[in-house]
Amino acid sequence: MTTHHGWSGLPAIRAAVQVPPSARAGVVICPPLGQEGVIAYRTLRLLADRLEARGVGSVRYDPSGRGDSGPDADPDAQVRSAVRAAAVLRTTGVSRIVFVGLASSAFVAAAAARDEDALVLWDAPESGRAWLRRQRALASITIGPSRVVDDVQSLIGIDVDPAEAAVLSALRFAPRTAATAVFVRPGGRPPKALGDVQPVEVPGTAELLDGTSIHARIPSDAVDRVVSWIDEHVPAATVRTRPPVLDTVVDLDHGVAERIVHLGPEALFAVETAPARSADDGPVVVLHNGAAEHRVGATDYQVTLARALAREGARVVRVDRRGTGESSVVCGQERDHLFAQEWIDDQSEIVAALGVPADRLALVGMCAGAWVAGRARAEAPRLVVQISPNDYRRRPAAPGSYSDAVRAVDSPSPARLWLRERYNALVPEELRARIARRDRAGGVVEHVRPLVTNGTDVVLITADEDAELFHRLGGGTALRRWAPGGPGGSVALVHVPGGDHSLFSPTMRAAVLAEVRSRVAAAFPVHA
Repeated sequence: MTTHHGWSGLPAIRAAVQVPPSARAGVVICPPLGQEGVIAYRTLRLLADRLEARGVGSVRYDPSGRGDSGPDADPDAQVRSAVRAAAVLRTTGVSRIVFVGLASSAFVAAAAARDEDALVLWDAPESGRAWLRRQRALASITIGPSRVVDDVQSLIGIDVDPAEAAVLSALRFAPRTAATAVFVRPGGRPPKALGDVQPVEVPGTAELLDGTSIHARIPSDAVDRVVSWIDEHVPAATVRTRPPVLDTVVDLDHGVAERIVHLGPEALFAVETAPARSADDGPVVVLHNGAAEHRVGATDYQVTLARALAREGARVVRVDRRGTGESSVVCGQERDHLFAQEWIDDQSEIVAALGVPADRLALVGMCAGAWVAGRARAEAPRLVVQISPNDYRRRPAAPGSYSDAVRAVDSPSPARLWLRERYNALVPEELRARIARRDRAGGVVEHVRPLVTNGTDVVLITADEDAELFHRLGGGTALRRWAPGGPGGSVALVHVPGGDHSLFSPTMRAAVLAEVRSRVAAAFPVHA
């Protein structure tokens, strides 16, 4: 499979276009909003691969103002970006267009599709208003009252101002004359406004969308059902295609530009953000995703951070490790790489490919990405910032094993519950804490020791729950032993009261952005 990456339009969308040498049609794969888009990212990549195998091209994209696309405050950006993506696809020579919308992108796809375009709706909500109502309820439970700042609402992985909320709320379905398919989860029903449409039940939708990104599994059979319907409803005749018209560099404000690079022997996908005139002695900052998540949803804080750091003189690389976003082959039912040796190897290859001296290197990661940054003993970076660290293991896990273990803990068997209850009742709390430091979560002191011994400053940014874990696993000892100002590296804790681990909270995101920028400026004062 060959994917063409780049940007298009102003404000720019970032697009990933896949077209075979001869194609029968092109599919615009609209990304779901917020956390739904995070969870579904690899599934939509698999969809694109399987379409290409059937002789059908596709485009996936980040809407302007979201993900790796250009800044955009236009409330109509979602639908306008879908239309722009279709225009990019047409530059390859295809004329027959199909729009695919999964979950919250279903009403975006329906609004962008022309009368003659085919439309596939998968697990569509009743309307934009119904989706917003549910997201507000979930955000109120998950984030709390702090989710609204200056009239901007933080939902689960997406901030929406009043103007965009009004536009999304107004998006509705309507009966269509062109070919339309509606796929629903078992027992589900299509939106009433579509009229008399016979839905097709597909398994695996709930398993994909209704949990966390760690628990999500790509529903390979459901993807095949969608591909088969498209295969049956596009022309058999093909047209010779050409590469899409895309910009390889996107210019931002203050002389900052971005380009896509592929790093190391695994050709890891990354976006490099740099000022037009960067100092030779300026820092290079590598940003790691959390878990196996791409930079959409709440994790697009990385984009804001990268651009801010570049304006201040740093060169910033945000990268997808193996099994994440655009890196490595995607397959049905793929297992998560979490706390795995592959990611440690990826980090080493990234640093080697960038060719940056250790005294100019900063590694910044969130959650599992924080753990990866903390494994950089051989790289000896000047600065490591760990955002929402919640695991201090010293030994990497086998690929997929951690996510499987999380499922076992989330849904324990009766035997496991029986053992857990007796363990907690019979083993003193102090002894349990000592065992925990050596067990799955490890201990803070041994986690940071290899870094500070090599002269690395380590900063941990935590919300309440992660701060409590930090102290329970010996964090206080690390803070006393390696306080800033002493010889060698140091350890510092930044506790954000009321924040949240996943950065859904605007308070937490703002604190992370400010803290990382200030720590980079302090560690590399010359570049400013």
